[in-house]
Amino acid sequence: MKTCVITESFSCDPVKLWLYLAKPTLNGWCKEVREYEEDSDGMRAVERHTDGKEVQLQFTRREKGRCLSCTFQSGKISGNFTAILFGGGDSTTLEGTLEIQGLGLFAKPIKLLEARMTQLHSALGA
Repeated sequence: MKTCVITESFSCDPVKLWLYLAKPTLNGWCKEVREYEEDSDGMRAVERHTDGKEVQLQFTRREKGRCLSCTFQSGKISGNFTAILFGGGDSTTLEGTLEIQGLGLFAKPIKLLEARMTQLHSALGA
């Protein structure tokens, strides 16, 4: 298992940041996700990517504006992602942890997380 931790600052309120994290197709911010479906209680979801991959998500925590935590599975790759949001008003700090199994010896999960954070910064103008 490979683990990475990232800390990012955003110039928006935590609820807006949480909403974007919870909905990767909102305003098309996450470029690799072409379709996103979640069940009625919001605790299971499926991301369909532009390259044909499908990611199954099982949320363990979904506290609006505070925390988002899930496990995921895509083929032989599985893992956990947790985002904790701090702040209020027009400033939020995100602490994210990503644990991945099945990427191979030389894969770097930090690159995957940094790419998504870059897209998120662009979408929020932060």
